[in-house]
Amino acid sequence: MIRGAKTIAEYAIRSWLETENFEMSCFELTMNGNEGLLTDRTGATLRLVYDIRSKTVSVAE
Repeated sequence: MIRGAKTIAEYAIRSWLETENFEMSCFELTMNGNEGLLTDRTGATLRLVYDIRSKTVSVAE
């Protein structure tokens, strides 16, 4: 269950991360509009984007 999401975009990204089996205790997610920045303990990042039209989450290049 997804708790604490403040926007639909955040909810979608957190749901995607859960589906992809990310252990969120090892990551920090920072939201900025429809984009999420996932940071691990080493400082490496992954940018995720929620597309409003297709209602999908993708990894940004």
